[in-house]
Amino acid sequence: MTLRAVLIGAQTYGLTGVHADVELMRRVLTDRGFTDLDVRVGERARYAGITEGLARLQHAIRPGDGVVVYYSGHGSLSGGLQYLVPVDMHESSPADFRGYLSEELTAAVRALTAVTPNVTCVLDSCHSGGAVREAAYESGRWALKAVELPRVPADAGLARAALLAGLDDPLVPNVVRLTACEQHGSAYETELRLGSGRQGVFTAALADLLDATAGRPVPWSTLVARARDRIKRQQIFQWPDAGGPAGRLPFCLEEPAAPERLPLLRREGRFRVPGGAVFGLGPEDEVSMVFPDDTRWQEGQETSVPAAVEEMDAGDAVLRVTPAGVLRPGAEELSSAVVPPGSYALAVRVHDRRQVLIDAVGPFADALREELVRSPRLAEAHGPDEAFAVVRVHGGRPEVLDRTGLPLRGPADPAYSDASGLVALLDELARGERTRWLRDPRDSSRLDARPDVLFQARRSTGDGDWHVLKPMGERLYDGDVYRVTVGNRSGTPLYFWVLGVGLSGRTALVTNDQPSGYRVEPHTHRRTAPVRLYWPSDVPEQGPRTETVHLIVGDRRMDLSALASREAHDRSARTADPALDALLQEVWNGLRDQRMDGGEEFHYRVWTVHADALPRTGQAGT
Repeated sequence: MTLRAVLIGAQTYGLTGVHADVELMRRVLTDRGFTDLDVRVGERARYAGITEGLARLQHAIRPGDGVVVYYSGHGSLSGGLQYLVPVDMHESSPADFRGYLSEELTAAVRALTAVTPNVTCVLDSCHSGGAVREAAYESGRWALKAVELPRVPADAGLARAALLAGLDDPLVPNVVRLTACEQHGSAYETELRLGSGRQGVFTAALADLLDATAGRPVPWSTLVARARDRIKRQQIFQWPDAGGPAGRLPFCLEEPAAPERLPLLRREGRFRVPGGAVFGLGPEDEVSMVFPDDTRWQEGQETSVPAAVEEMDAGDAVLRVTPAGVLRPGAEELSSAVVPPGSYALAVRVHDRRQVLIDAVGPFADALREELVRSPRLAEAHGPDEAFAVVRVHGGRPEVLDRTGLPLRGPADPAYSDASGLVALLDELARGERTRWLRDPRDSSRLDARPDVLFQARRSTGDGDWHVLKPMGERLYDGDVYRVTVGNRSGTPLYFWVLGVGLSGRTALVTNDQPSGYRVEPHTHRRTAPVRLYWPSDVPEQGPRTETVHLIVGDRRMDLSALASREAHDRSARTADPALDALLQEVWNGLRDQRMDGGEEFHYRVWTVHADALPRTGQAGT
């Protein structure tokens, strides 16, 4: 395996820190074992140079290689086009548009993933009309320095974009997407120490964290969450995000098992889990607040403080430190301090525990019961009516059945090898079961606005027409696709997420390209790209099984990535990655008008479709 990267730095229109960004990333990647590094700055960052660099990378890579595409510079959203800004942007003419289009980036990255699934795309840029990347300085204060890109003829760009992509194109799978800011927001440069120039805020934070975690199994999602916290502490209005399979470890395909990390903040002297109701928390649930030391990443440098949910404030869970936490060394100081960057909460024991019937005897059943006692979301059922899953031993091997008696996994699933692996599988299924029955709230957490919502589906073997999905009773087959449209009739922005609980029981944040939410401006609407239903290879082709799609609409951004199953899963070549929009919308993430540290309680509503999923082979006669 060879680690390869193309590093593009287009220092244009007032930017001064782009070359420093590229040099820093080159050093970080070299330290991480990258040996094929193609640096494109200066004249090599012209439109033709960017195109050549990505084409060269495509021809060089081999199956199993690790690939990084990095860009620092301006990005723009103008005249219906999204594009990177090469150094020769000013040379554009009606017949020769020099912006590097989102559709071109989509095609280039798709070609990379056709060879290797280990692809990471990092953009330290933003697009907000013509003013994109500005400077932040003066002792941690930030200031906007408007940069007006010159008007360039866009006719050739529009024609080129029309040839490359359409709204119904399948999306690029396997790409880890790391972005400096929200979709319509701004990325920033900041003054380096000792007056040695400027540096991209996101690149600086990400590089520092990659250095600090070298040799430790810290996934991209955690690194970017910490980078987001660091940038927030600098009072910079910028919201980095990690999309795609961000549970992976950097520059590889390994996705370690991880607990469900919940967001944690402190407001008005109280700790709270924003959006705790969506994560399934309720009064008196037990959690552990984890406060890492952001200056050291050695084992044992995290302080864990026991807490309980004291009350629900709209959709937020308000915590109190338990007596055991107060007595713990360091807890009193933490309870009166600002939450350190990278802090999070873990569920220890929740009220809504899903019950498992153990229909077996012997040492394996005894070991399984011991593991269940330690699970925060599972308990043993005393009868079949209480159970969401049944564990039996068949032919000397355990199996897990759903309420209808269908096996949830194939007999060769490695989770069946021991009790701890089986409980990990049951815990994942329990998370899916809880999420499947997520409800529209009826209390103070309910969103006042009522957007227009439309679920539609299209058969893979039909005439291509879209039909409206009813909340219950629809049938979907392997290969069918669905989409969701949200219209905002209110006078304030709304944010939405699409969350799926698949026929396998796994959960997926379908909008994983923007885990902090898609923004819908007042009196506008957004429609997702089609999402393909697939039958996982480890699930027996027996049905029907329930496929659930939730649309969550809220009044503020919220990182809901913790709702998704953490385990990496097989997707065969015949499936499409469940994400939204074209690739640039996957890698230029986010929302406008960041609020620091929450600022308001989370209010939301939920719309749901429960469909019967069937394998394509089972369509006849059903």
